[in-house]
Amino acid sequence: MTSVESSETLKRANAIAQIIRIVGVLFYLAMAFGLMRWQYAIFAGTACMVVAPAVRHLILSRN
Repeated sequence: MTSVESSETLKRANAIAQIIRIVGVLFYLAMAFGLMRWQYAIFAGTACMVVAPAVRHLILSRN
């Protein structure tokens, strides 16, 4: 893999992880505004925050 390919892979992995984190923050905001029950929002938001680095690592390890 060339340096350019690895750089693009790193950017893509970071972007995907960041999107998952943003979804997690949206769950927390939904809880704050009463759009979701707090039990579900806390679980989903925390799950997104935990899964994001794992997805990033998985993407980087495949290439």
